[in-house]
Amino acid sequence: MRIHDRRQHPRQRENFQVVLRKYGLDFSIEGTTVNISQGGAFIKTKNWRSFKVDDQAVIAFYLPPKYTGQTKTIGLQGPVVISRVDHEQKGIGVKFIKYFRQFEPIIPSRAAGQD
Repeated sequence: MRIHDRRQHPRQRENFQVVLRKYGLDFSIEGTTVNISQGGAFIKTKNWRSFKVDDQAVIAFYLPPKYTGQTKTIGLQGPVVISRVDHEQKGIGVKFIKYFRQFEPIIPSRAAGQD
């Protein structure tokens, strides 16, 4: 029997590459989503100890073409707040400050040889 999920938005089990930039840190932290919804996500990361509840960050998602209908991977970014640090699963829960559908596209820098 499945326990009723009390979340406002249903979670989808999807694995997307993400990069988190926590305010106050001079480096980015990489991770992979375990699940995601319009309101938040759970992210596995080797650097989960770098976060505490209520930390603010900017997250960038990289969505492969099969999820977007585009020909290339698309990046989306938006603000998040850390809602949970999970020591057992070695990851963090993030709450999106904006709905996921309101995240902004990441404009790739024009490097030599890129289209």
